[in-house]
Amino acid sequence: MLIAEKKKKENLAEYIVYMYQTEMLIRNFDFNITLIEQHIIANIPEEKLDIQGKQELRAWYQGTLEQMIAEGIQNSGHLASVQKQVQKLSDLSVQLLTYDTDYQPIFNEARPAIRENILAAEGKVSDPIQACLNGVFGLMITRMNGKEIPEHVQPQLNHFGNVLSYLSHQIKSHKDNQ
Repeated sequence: MLIAEKKKKENLAEYIVYMYQTEMLIRNFDFNITLIEQHIIANIPEEKLDIQGKQELRAWYQGTLEQMIAEGIQNSGHLASVQKQVQKLSDLSVQLLTYDTDYQPIFNEARPAIRENILAAEGKVSDPIQACLNGVFGLMITRMNGKEIPEHVQPQLNHFGNVLSYLSHQIKSHKDNQ
């Protein structure tokens, strides 16, 4: 099973961030599947992914790449299918805020950081869950670039993670009970 499929089943927020990372990777390799194969797929040890698995992974990257081109998001933006999953988390958040006494304090702890991120986005983001996802994705990019996370930012990121973890858990447990 591909990592993306596994993440989608296990933790929807992780899947979304993984897909954002994949979109960034594809853009960084200029939509060139040969470069992705040489620099990413070929470097996965055989004991972790056999030849058939690597072929499946290449096909997945190729399909994702083609979908990005078809949707016209070569320079920025996210796949519609991924944003549909963001909307699923967002809708659940709104729903849980009306009745879930476990979720309400988790979200309320994150509310100031969410508000701060939405303001910093200067109109590009208005959804609280998208703000949380962007914060977590930004953390990942910062770490990948070998930069330190400012000490005052870490609590915000923890709050974002708590919100996203709770929502992902609720979605997974709902699927498991069907």
